[in-house]
Amino acid sequence: MADEYLATGFTHVDRAADKDFYASCLSLLDTLPYYQAVKRRSYELLDLTPDVTVLDAGCGLGHDVFRMAERLRPGGRVWGMDGSGELIAKARADTRYARLPVRFHRGDVKAIPFKDHSFARCRIDRVLQHVPQPEAAIAELVRVLEPGGLLLAYDNDWNTFKVNSSSDDRETTRKLEIAWRESFVNSRIGKNLEALFADAGLTKIQAIPSTSVIDDFEVADKVYNLRATVRKAIASGDIDEDTGTDWVREAVEGSARGAFEVALTAYTVVGRR
Repeated sequence: MADEYLATGFTHVDRAADKDFYASCLSLLDTLPYYQAVKRRSYELLDLTPDVTVLDAGCGLGHDVFRMAERLRPGGRVWGMDGSGELIAKARADTRYARLPVRFHRGDVKAIPFKDHSFARCRIDRVLQHVPQPEAAIAELVRVLEPGGLLLAYDNDWNTFKVNSSSDDRETTRKLEIAWRESFVNSRIGKNLEALFADAGLTKIQAIPSTSVIDDFEVADKVYNLRATVRKAIASGDIDEDTGTDWVREAVEGSARGAFEVALTAYTVVGRR
C-alpha cells in the first residue's frame, strides 16, 4: 500500500486507504503544548463573547469547535465545516456534541454553504496550505462574515521548515526539507496571509509569527512524515536506499541524545471586515 502523506492527503481523506491516519495526526497535534497555546491565542484574538456566531472552516475532528462553544455559552453557537465526511462523522460522535451549542456540516471552503453575513467570527486553521487559489477561499470567508466581524487564519510558512540533526549529511537533509516543503500546494501561505487579507478588503490586520520546535524524532515523524519523505526520495531517485537508511538511523540516534530538532514558523493573522 502506498504511504499516506499528510502534505497531500488532507484533500482526500474520505478516499484514503487509512482514514484514521489523518485523524490520528490531528489528535496528536491537539495535545502538543505549542499548538495548544496557538489555539488559545486564536480564541482570544477572535474576542469570543457569549452571544456570537462562529464558523470554524476546515474543522477536522472539531476540537476547536467544542472549545470555542464552551466560551460562548449560553447564547452563542459554533458551526464546524470540513470537506471530509469521515472527519465530520467523528466530530459528531464526540460526547460533547450533544451538550454544546455546535453544528457540523460538510462543505467546500471555496463554496461555503451559508448565506452572506451569517457569522460574527470566522476561523480557518492549517487549511489554506492545501487549497489551490486560497484567495477564493478567503473571499468566501469574508462573504459569510458580518460587517465588523473578525476573520482569523493560522497557517505555515514551509520555507522556514528546518531539520537540525547530528548527521553530517546536510545534502540529504536539504533534499528532504525541499521534498516535504514542495509537496504542499501553498508552501508560503503563512507568510502571504497578511497580504491576502488586505487584498480581500479586511482592515485592522494583525500578523503574529510563532515557531514550533519538536525535538523528538518519533513525534516529528508523525507530524512531518520524515520516514515517508525518505521513502519518496528513494523512489524518485533523489537519494539511494543506503543513504536514506543511514539518515533515519542517525536522526533517531541524535534524538535519543538531544541532538535533533525540527523547527517551523507559522503565522496567526486576524482582520476585521
